[in-house]
Amino acid sequence: MIVEGTYTFPGPREVVWHLLLDPEVLAKTLPGATSMVRVSEDRYEGKMGVGIGPITAAEFDVVITMTDKVVPESYRMQIEGRGRFGFTRGSAAVRLTAEGSATTMHYQADMMVGGKIAAVGQRLLDSVSRMMLKQGLESMSAELDRRLGKDPV
Repeated sequence: MIVEGTYTFPGPREVVWHLLLDPEVLAKTLPGATSMVRVSEDRYEGKMGVGIGPITAAEFDVVITMTDKVVPESYRMQIEGRGRFGFTRGSAAVRLTAEGSATTMHYQADMMVGGKIAAVGQRLLDSVSRMMLKQGLESMSAELDRRLGKDPV
């Protein structure tokens, strides 16, 4: 499953860079995340709960490893998750470009899902993953506004 697109954050690139790598922000803004801890400079571990169709509250242990970092411009991620109902693994590339006082994030992720959770159907998985991505980016944008002292619109 490939997910790609762009999202514009209302803040400077350096601030957005730090926001995207902050484990507290990730735990608060990623849909279903119950915890996220940076265990080393380029490695995060956490738990996420996901409900898809008849599978509710499937909890996954998630490991995210960052590679190819070019501060504050780009990075790649390797993502692995395991849980009672299946697994997910994949990679993602993120690139940040300054657009005046805003920052545009360009992203592309290639994810594979297996096990019981994959049995609910690829089309449903695609729509759920896109919805979760949208919710997470909107939550991060709200957190950025909070950190920059902006009133929510």
